[in-house]
Order: sequence, then C-alpha cells, then structure tokens
Amino acid sequence: MTHRLSILQQNILALCFEQKFMSCKELLSELWGLPLQEQGTQKATIDRGIYASAHASLSRSLTRLWSKNLIVYWKTINPSKTGITLTPEGQTLIRAILEEPEDA
Repeated sequence: MTHRLSILQQNILALCFEQKFMSCKELLSELWGLPLQEQGTQKATIDRGIYASAHASLSRSLTRLWSKNLIVYWKTINPSKTGITLTPEGQTLIRAILEEPEDA
C-alpha cells in the first residue's frame, strides 16, 4: 500500500506517535543527531550548513504533513519552542504504516 509520504515524513509521524508531542528541536535531534541545546548556542557547536539543511528539510516535511491534516502545530508554548502532535488522521495513518509487513 502506498501512503504517498516520504520516509522522513513517516519517521516524523512515528516519533510523534510514540511520544505524543515532539518539539522541533527534539525532531532535529532524533532525525539528524543534532544535539539538544538552548536556543542561540547551537550555532557555536553545529555546522551552519548542516543545521540549515536539516531545519529546511524538517520545515518542508512538517508543512506537507500539516497540509494533509496529519499534524497540529503548537507554536504558542513559548517563543523558542514549537512542537507538533498528530491529528486523529495522522494517528490512523501511522498505525496502518507501522502494521504493514516489511516487504509490502
């Protein structure tokens, strides 16, 4: 079965399914191995190109998931913390993906 989601989008949904809420910083850490640091200190320890590329990929993927009504953005937690949760549609889709046999 095809879900028309990239592997990155599927991984984002799976992480959010497991954790219920994921901040963008946590997603960057889990998906790209970037260290969880306070805002403003990341630039000193992370290559700017790597961070910019990862952030852009995450942003595009989240926008696409949001446009398909699979996630909800939570931007008002505080100025430096944006996070996401799954919609009921997102939960249903990731359950179906996770239950598929590996060779499907």
